[in-house]
Amino acid sequence: MDMELQRVTLEGYRPIYHTMFTQEETLESIVPDAMPDVERIVCAWGAARVRDCELGEGALRLTGEARVTVLYLPEGEDAPRPLEVSLPFQCSRDDPRLRSGDPVLAEVTLTSADSRTVNPRKLLTRCQLSVWAAAYEEGVQEIACDAAGEHLEKRLVPRKFWRIPAVREKTFAFSDVLRPPASRPEMEELLYSRAETGPVDAKLIGKKLVLKGDVELTALYRGGGQLVPARFELHYSQIVDLGDAAEDAEPEVSVALRSADCRLAGGELEVALEAQIQAVLWTLRPVTVLADAYGVGESVDVERTPVTLCAMAERTARREMGRKLCQSDVPAKQVLDCAAAVSSVAGEPVEGGMEYTAQAEVSVLYLSEDDALCAGAVTVPIVSRVELPEGAECACRCRTVGEATAVPVTGGIEVRCEAEFAFNAVSAEQVWAVSELREGTAPADIRRPSVVIRRMGEGETLWDVAKACGSTVADIRAANDLPSEEGATGALLLIPTKR
Repeated sequence: MDMELQRVTLEGYRPIYHTMFTQEETLESIVPDAMPDVERIVCAWGAARVRDCELGEGALRLTGEARVTVLYLPEGEDAPRPLEVSLPFQCSRDDPRLRSGDPVLAEVTLTSADSRTVNPRKLLTRCQLSVWAAAYEEGVQEIACDAAGEHLEKRLVPRKFWRIPAVREKTFAFSDVLRPPASRPEMEELLYSRAETGPVDAKLIGKKLVLKGDVELTALYRGGGQLVPARFELHYSQIVDLGDAAEDAEPEVSVALRSADCRLAGGELEVALEAQIQAVLWTLRPVTVLADAYGVGESVDVERTPVTLCAMAERTARREMGRKLCQSDVPAKQVLDCAAAVSSVAGEPVEGGMEYTAQAEVSVLYLSEDDALCAGAVTVPIVSRVELPEGAECACRCRTVGEATAVPVTGGIEVRCEAEFAFNAVSAEQVWAVSELREGTAPADIRRPSVVIRRMGEGETLWDVAKACGSTVADIRAANDLPSEEGATGALLLIPTKR
């Protein structure tokens, strides 16, 4: 008997690694000769930018630079001065699942920074980094979807599975020139600036991924004899060509800044930004699996092996608000700036799903009642829950969104910040598929009767009965006038057989 398996090839990526961890960097630096001695450090603000992301055999390596602006009061002066400090960093993680050449997406965020004086000409600056990374493994699966052959009964099972046809990155640059509103004083000296990516609107149009978003720029400058905070929005739009991978895809998109340069020229802010688009495409595809087969009147040897498919991939996002009192012995009159960043996320199983707690580090710059420049910091816990089906695995990415706010109250400053929890839940299904089909070596049972009466056992299907008795599902249904393949447990069946 001639038999041949027909196979379908499933190509794509699957998520194999997801991590979020913190790392601390410290650096001693000398105050440049052209700058005065340090009397008091007010605060430190900064950002971290990834320069290179490398995946080796069993290892992830990230390198980059944290740029911190230390705002200090010089000896004998009332006006603050900015001092730039650059801290190179290298972050690494080892895991046997990581392989060289696999795509990896990563982002490093500076969640807090502080600086202290070793002496009036030397500073010790510390910053805390939060690292997020996700790696994907490319793979090919071959699954038997049908078989050709006479006297062959086949059990074909339809399934739907999720796959990732593409993991894409695109770097782009844009610039702008900004001026404060007419109601604000002109910019005379820039003390510091901070750029953060805002929400991203991503849509698939044909084979193109169209993105629109904004970068929120915060600046503190001196103008008209006072310290003035300013906030700007820089809009961008981008198109990413996805080719055939875009067909029926659901995009998972984020945008991370790779560099942000801001300088004051002629009363205007000249801003140059470089950002990176990170996109993961998910598609739901149907597949037919040849789950089992046997010969009718012929001996057939069948081998089956388990195949794992991604049966569920759900992506949801929730925004949660957190607030806390930043205690201070110095009463605040006016808040100049407030910034928040998520430093860590921890998950705990709860009934029906997972509960995640994010720790948001919030820093505040304010003026006291006697116009002294002061700073404070507080950690704000933010909680969110997600429902998960049994057996599902969930990866959570969390970041602050919108503008963190701070309001002077009795005993300190009340801060509020919002965080977005992005949940990516997947679950695998194991199905049995025929891996080999060949003519059997066992002799045909010529003593088998042409008709068998058999009671259907508990948990059995008509397929099980037909296979055990050398019949077919169609013949059993016809002989017993069954409207469907779902036979009743315990029913007495008349089974015609073939020899």
